[in-house]
Amino acid sequence: MRTSRRYVATAGIIAALYVVMVQAFHPISFLQVNIRVANVLLGLIPLIGWPAILGISTGVLIGNITSPLGPIDLLSFIPTFAGCYAIYLLRRRAALVVLGLLIYSFIISAWVSFMLWYVFKLPYILSFLYVLAGSLISNVLLGFLLYKALSKIL
Repeated sequence: MRTSRRYVATAGIIAALYVVMVQAFHPISFLQVNIRVANVLLGLIPLIGWPAILGISTGVLIGNITSPLGPIDLLSFIPTFAGCYAIYLLRRRAALVVLGLLIYSFIISAWVSFMLWYVFKLPYILSFLYVLAGSLISNVLLGFLLYKALSKIL
């Protein structure tokens, strides 16, 4: 019982942190040129596991309520969950964590580019390249830095 409470509390804290970060950096958290600073929290997945996956996925669902893309962006928790699970599966070594973060970046970039094409009729390939550039910064670079910093402590 005690472990499940800690699990839920950790997931809730991560979700809340994610939502606050999305809203604090709202202008750069959405659309084509986006660096979702909240995705730095992806670096927690190899260290914390399922509470981080569930917290980030829930944070995406709640944080995207204010998305300029509209209700379709609420579905983003699905590819987010899939990408987070990939990071979790590759958590054993630092090089594999980078691979997981790259996989997440490609999944999310493909999804966001689809939404930009669907909602605004923006060119898919160009959108993909823009979104991927931002994802590589927030997910791979910043997420991995958080992972490395906390792996020394935890």
